[in-house]
Amino acid sequence: MAVRERLRRLAVEQLAGLAAGAQAEGRDDAVLRYARRLLAIDELHEPACRLLMAALARQGERSEALRVYDRLAAALAHDLGVVPEPATTAVAERLRGPGRGTHPGPPLVGRCVECREADAAWREAARGRARILIVTGEAGIGKTRLVEELAHRVAASGHAVAAGRAYEAAGRPPWGPVIDWLRSDPVRAGLDTLGDAHLIELSRLLPELATRHPRLPEPPADDVGRRHRLLDAVRRGLLATGRPLLLVVDDLQWCDADTLDLCGYLVQSAPTAPLLIAGTARMEDSAGARAAARLRQCATGAVSTIALGPLGPAATAEMAARVEEQPLHPDLAARLWQETEGNPLFVLEALRAGFGRGRTGRVALTPTVHAVITARLDHLSPGARRLAEVAATIGREFPAAVLATAAGRTEDEITEDLDELWEHHVVRERGPAYDFTHDRVRDVALERISPARRRTLHRRVAEAIAAHHAADLDPVSARLAVHYARAGLDRLAVEAYERAARHAHRVFALDDCIALLERALLLLEESPRGTARDEVELRLRAALGVPLVARRGYGAPEVLRCYERALTLHRKLGRRPGPAVLRGLALHAVATLRLDRAAALGAELLADDADRTARTEGEYVLGVTAFWRGDLGEAERRLQAAIDRYRPEDAPLHIARYAQDPLGVCLSRLALTQLFRGRAADADATMREALRVAAELDDPMTTGYVRAFDAILAALEPGLRDLHDTVGALDTVTRTMRIGYFAVVAQLLRGWRDVCDGDPRGVVSIREAVERFRVDQPLHLTLALSLLARAHLRLGDVASARAAVAEGLARTEESGQRYLLPELLRIDAELRAAAGDGAGAARSARRALAAADALDAPWLRARVTA
Repeated sequence: MAVRERLRRLAVEQLAGLAAGAQAEGRDDAVLRYARRLLAIDELHEPACRLLMAALARQGERSEALRVYDRLAAALAHDLGVVPEPATTAVAERLRGPGRGTHPGPPLVGRCVECREADAAWREAARGRARILIVTGEAGIGKTRLVEELAHRVAASGHAVAAGRAYEAAGRPPWGPVIDWLRSDPVRAGLDTLGDAHLIELSRLLPELATRHPRLPEPPADDVGRRHRLLDAVRRGLLATGRPLLLVVDDLQWCDADTLDLCGYLVQSAPTAPLLIAGTARMEDSAGARAAARLRQCATGAVSTIALGPLGPAATAEMAARVEEQPLHPDLAARLWQETEGNPLFVLEALRAGFGRGRTGRVALTPTVHAVITARLDHLSPGARRLAEVAATIGREFPAAVLATAAGRTEDEITEDLDELWEHHVVRERGPAYDFTHDRVRDVALERISPARRRTLHRRVAEAIAAHHAADLDPVSARLAVHYARAGLDRLAVEAYERAARHAHRVFALDDCIALLERALLLLEESPRGTARDEVELRLRAALGVPLVARRGYGAPEVLRCYERALTLHRKLGRRPGPAVLRGLALHAVATLRLDRAAALGAELLADDADRTARTEGEYVLGVTAFWRGDLGEAERRLQAAIDRYRPEDAPLHIARYAQDPLGVCLSRLALTQLFRGRAADADATMREALRVAAELDDPMTTGYVRAFDAILAALEPGLRDLHDTVGALDTVTRTMRIGYFAVVAQLLRGWRDVCDGDPRGVVSIREAVERFRVDQPLHLTLALSLLARAHLRLGDVASARAAVAEGLARTEESGQRYLLPELLRIDAELRAAAGDGAGAARSARRALAAADALDAPWLRARVTA
């Protein structure tokens, strides 16, 4: 081995000398020959890369020269976790040249006001007020160009800029724009300043960190509770640049939910950071409006919008003059504006199609940009046209290597055709890859492909992506699934969707995880029936349950459908239903107040002698079911049994299987039970223990549950817990989680806190929470109605208070949820007394005392007699 290594080094030295000598003598063919032989031995030899790039450029092979650089950069990142030397990067930058790939769109004209608004947003952010800027408008109106110009000015001023782009939902990677930001040069340079704990979390999104930091351990298990740690690590990584930062994200309408949440989290958690997030959104697309609304909700008061409209006649004429390098005749300029309606993309396409160059000055301009783009594609050579079809099938930005493989050619063989596509403004460079100059161009190219050829191309693209990412298919599995499905390869598509869902779950992209599994199930519907198919569906349903619960709560109808179908499949396959399925169905029954079914499912869990987590969860289900029924003695016994059965080493399994840990949950529920049974001191101590357990476990699902019941305890017994502190802590948890259960409870208790502080606007929040509970979270509806009645009474609105109590009493009777019956009757007695109905008040008070005695609830009884 030592001899072989010496010979290898000697060959490298000799070839480097020969290549340098050939360069000095101006013999480019020899430089190419020697440099390529050297790089075949040592692909990371940067001086040889520089010689090869320069020689290729002199021979007019600029694209191939840049591909040499891209391959080097990829190899250095993969093998060593570093970037090319500045001298090598400088060669690549010179080859790209000023303007090439940087501003590929039309000249920016008629946008002076909008540019000033964008600059003002940046100046405000740079002074230490984190903001979000959304640029809206129809396709082709110049949104991306406006933001690119802002980014160019910010970078020229020495500040940090990182850009990312979202893609259509099918096949998009989770956290896609965020990964782009983290991999950008300004941000990547600061990541090494982070501690190991944050780098471990970031390695979920950036696997190359493990190469750069070989002693970094694997990230912990992908339980959904760790999502907040990933958010914090990303925040720290992005802000580690140490200078004002502009984050750009194109096409917000296609952005994944986690990226949108992160944008809001960045602004809310670091309000004094010198940070501006600038995004573009098509508002004619409903998804764009939803994305903008979500950002405004996540970052209240920190979002500004620039709405771009069409260019006016004068700006259209100015743009045409700058593109053509001479002014158009006024009549032609007016016609151009009328037929393009001032859309910059349409103007540019019309000019590229030859508008205004005919002998009569009247070249036919089709009424749609579609026909103009079609005409431009028709002017391509057959090879370039076929390559455009392959690129359009890929559907997003594409490295030349993947494009070549999918086309069945080598990179050298596609160079001329790829350059032709660039020269005709069909594609443009985007970092180390290429993309279409506009989505409309890609759409037209795709429409021209026949159905049979399209299926073939999707298969080839899938094979190319799989080949080029064979070392780690997970991040590209969603793209693979889309191409397999469109190629008619459903089995491979289902496998890829399942793999993509696992990856999404691992990086806490729960909405993406749900969507991917649902697409797999949809494809599976077309499969032939049989045991093998049922096995796959059961596996998919089992994987779907936890993210559904974590994102939407046990009461959601889709949670019921998922677990009911899984139960059917278990029985169809002759198997005992799994504990996760039984518990999922049991908690859905609790959440929707089907308490008899919840008790039956809890008993079935308790009867599972083979799984101790099932027995612990069974005691929990029976305990909370008894509490809601008002059987407080049974509730305390069952909850204490669950606590006694619990084993700390089972915590990861509980969280992975059931989406939360039962110890903190049962302690918080036991505390409320102890309060009702008249042991306030015990309740306080038990709740403090629940909070300690939740903090130690650091699982937000568990923490959210405990915080919710801590705040409920404070609302019911303000002398025991501080309402402001407990509601504030619940708000902090819900800010990083989007679960209806916690969010509505937080809204309810915020409203009650405000009413207690003398703010009558709090009753509006309580009413809104009541409406949301009526729709899909009936479990806490009687509590909400009792607080609404008390709020109205404080404000002197006895009629509204009596209506709320009447509804609460009716719901109690209808559902069998009797735990608050004495409290509702107590409020009714107070309201009747306020209305002058002494006899009615006495009747309601007697009924409240009897109900409290029946529940064995001394605390509730004491409230009646107080």
